[in-house]
Amino acid sequence: MKKGFKKVKTVNDLLPGQSGEIIDIKMQGPMKKKLYELGLTPGTKVQFVRTAPLGDPIHIKVKEFHLGIRRDMAKEIVIR
Repeated sequence: MKKGFKKVKTVNDLLPGQSGEIIDIKMQGPMKKKLYELGLTPGTKVQFVRTAPLGDPIHIKVKEFHLGIRRDMAKEIVIR
């Protein structure tokens, strides 16, 4: 990795109990709109709750509700 560059961290990188603040959603189109409608917007805190028994989907907490999302979708949600 080049000096001065940081790896982009996504929701998929979190471990159970860890949290982060959403800074961007890299996907486009209807899925991005749906995530926004569910409250996954820049500035929102998201907490990784657990992984499903077979490893996908993952369960996250956004505001006061729990949401199950696929790992490929979690890789598109950039956090800090």
